[in-house]
Amino acid sequence: MSRRVQLILAALVVAGLGLWWWKGGSSAEREVRALFEGFAREFNSGTTDGIGLLARAAHIGESFTPDVVIELGHGSPPIQGRETLMGMASRLQPRTSAFVLEFDDVNVEFGDPDHGEVTFTALFRRRSQGSGEESIDAREFAGEVVRSNGRWRVSKVVAIDTLR
Repeated sequence: MSRRVQLILAALVVAGLGLWWWKGGSSAEREVRALFEGFAREFNSGTTDGIGLLARAAHIGESFTPDVVIELGHGSPPIQGRETLMGMASRLQPRTSAFVLEFDDVNVEFGDPDHGEVTFTALFRRRSQGSGEESIDAREFAGEVVRSNGRWRVSKVVAIDTLR
């Protein structure tokens, strides 16, 4: 193998490792992103029976601290507490089943090893049953995450007003 080929291969390996490190981030960042991915998976799973609704709401609640506050913006009172959120999730499941939730651009910055600030885009996709057309609604959010007992949970979410 020529020296030139060796240098090219070495440059590709270094570039690949750099991309892997940049995309992957720290283990705490990966854990927080996995928290959001798991929440979206649970939100998107459907069920129709009573026990299934309660189990789904409990799984959704595991992503949040007991004293979570979610502020969705003007005209909407804040949602306070994990129990309230779980109750809403169980009652609204038939309506939310028409949507698919995705998180995009989940960025985390840590103030200390157990507290972080998160910004993300929540995408809601809905496909019309009649026409098959898809609509997308995207909203920007900022939030806070905390780690307790080795597990990350969301403690606050606030909608960000964007320029219109």
